[in-house]
Amino acid sequence: MRARFIYPPLPRHPLLRVLAIMGATVALTALVATGLVIGAFALAAAALVLAVRRWLSRRAPRAADPSIIEGEFTVVPSRPRIGLPRSE
Repeated sequence: MRARFIYPPLPRHPLLRVLAIMGATVALTALVATGLVIGAFALAAAALVLAVRRWLSRRAPRAADPSIIEGEFTVVPSRPRIGLPRSE
């Protein structure tokens, strides 16, 4: 019942109806084109940032920190856990 209020009604005059449809088409086309241009710019900027980061990381190798020990470790509690509390 309320679905007819979602879409604005078109004018009755045929020329105005054509102008309204053409205007909506131009606006939709402009929005899609703008989105594509902005998306392409964002992809190009991201690719450029990644390329610069990779280029800079190859030029300056990082020195290993002797205080860091590599490996897998497990934290062991200092005293064993006590069982479940007694029920009264």
